[in-house]
Amino acid sequence: MSSGSGFPKTTDLMEAARRQTGLDDFGDDYFIEGLERFVASLEGELQLGAVSAASELASIQRRLVNRLEIEQWFHDNRAASAIEVGPPVTITGLPRTGTTALVNMLSLDSQFQRLRMWEQLQPCPPPVEGADETDPRRLAAIAEKEKLSRERPDLMAMHLFDPDATEEDVEILGLTFRAQQFVLPIYDYHAWWRDTNLDEAFAYHRRAITLLQSGRKSNSWLFKAPAHQYHLEAFVKAYPGAKIIMTHRDPAKAVPSAISFSSNLQPSDLKVDASELGRRKAEHLRIGCDRAIEARTRIGEDCFFDIHHRAFLADPFGTIERLYAFLERPWTSETQRKMEDWYSKNHSGAHGAHSYTPEDFGLSVQQIRADFRNYMDRFSIEAG
Repeated sequence: MSSGSGFPKTTDLMEAARRQTGLDDFGDDYFIEGLERFVASLEGELQLGAVSAASELASIQRRLVNRLEIEQWFHDNRAASAIEVGPPVTITGLPRTGTTALVNMLSLDSQFQRLRMWEQLQPCPPPVEGADETDPRRLAAIAEKEKLSRERPDLMAMHLFDPDATEEDVEILGLTFRAQQFVLPIYDYHAWWRDTNLDEAFAYHRRAITLLQSGRKSNSWLFKAPAHQYHLEAFVKAYPGAKIIMTHRDPAKAVPSAISFSSNLQPSDLKVDASELGRRKAEHLRIGCDRAIEARTRIGEDCFFDIHHRAFLADPFGTIERLYAFLERPWTSETQRKMEDWYSKNHSGAHGAHSYTPEDFGLSVQQIRADFRNYMDRFSIEAG
């Protein structure tokens, strides 16, 4: 399949998911607009080869199948809607500002309930606490990481992949087809996604988390998603009392790193203009910072905790101890020991270097800092 031959119609995609599962109920139809816009951008903005187009189609089908199975699960477990999901902690901010290292360290603390990628990809049946170690989905994720380590060691130098840690909630938001999809250069979809209201998307996010909560004791969830900064008010509306950790870094470092990393995740047969990619994605990231600043004034500062990348590297455990005080959670010597052990093996540069320059994408240090001046001034971010 290629973009020239066209993706199936939305109705055909939904019917294929029904046939695969034997189920019929997708829940409300809020997801359909996002699905239509996503497919339209895949078809209209990209020139995908057959393999890449088939991969995107499989992703769409997986999310539709998951919706059917989630709705059936709630039908079979009618009391589940009363399950209490406590106020979560989410880590957000510009990508490549230390969000992954921080969330992987916090994921070591059993106080937090982790949102792992393997359960996002297949939430039904919900994992059962105590059986995670042998869950076939987890074992498959470990095997996939080992394969990635062999075949793409360059990616291991750019990003920390941990099957047991919280991952970005792209598949949970993808259930409503309101995930950011930053990796793909689908600029029309990005523009629509930035400006659309995500209240219902995060309401369904909570519904999926309620399902995943059903097999667990702790209801204190740990999320991580740089994309949350575009829609903080919708997130807080779905999760009252949430605590939001924002990570910060010189955008002249973070922005080209984010663009470089996402470029390495793009389909290998996708041809893009590097300068347009840099310009469009840098602008998208700047808008996210501005949206977060605006939202914080309306939400109130009490639920936010800021972590600067430079300060975190200089004193990671002192920074985390102050974070725990903000979260009003116990900071124990055992927790610190686990994190110190993890950090000794996974500190910045431990798995190799990520090489990139702003000029690779038609950008410059000076222009990035000028464009992000509002962000740098607001959070007192030092250059360098």
